[in-house]
Amino acid sequence: MHTELIRFGIIGCGRIANRHAKHIANNGQLAATCDIDIEKAGNLADEYGCKAWSDTEKFLTENKGKMDVVSVCSPNGLHADHTIAALRHGYHVLCEKPMAISVEDCGNMINEAEHANRRLFIVKQNRFNPPVEALKKAIEEDRLGKIFNV
Repeated sequence: MHTELIRFGIIGCGRIANRHAKHIANNGQLAATCDIDIEKAGNLADEYGCKAWSDTEKFLTENKGKMDVVSVCSPNGLHADHTIAALRHGYHVLCEKPMAISVEDCGNMINEAEHANRRLFIVKQNRFNPPVEALKKAIEEDRLGKIFNV
């Protein structure tokens, strides 16, 4: 059984990065953070006991061997650039939705993942959305017939 913690780095330390960090802490280890706003990166890093970076290239280069997966939480228009850079440095990538802002960028991300022989995963979950949680609860309580009049 594999018990070694997966080590993550986060690029983009805005609101969604906090959720990523929380789930990473439950299932792995946050090894480093990166944001052009070093204060944002530093605040998140301090909370999880890791180092903060403001330069993406240095973050990717200097954490080689210290991170396994890069979680891309940057603004949508930067998803492709950050994903491709992480893949080229040999990291697996977990990218927030949307994957990118153009079909061409999406194709480039997929091609780079294949070329680098790395995994690329795009977050598409909705399990924490209130309507989805309510439906899940109704299913668990076997109340769907009452909800949908069936």
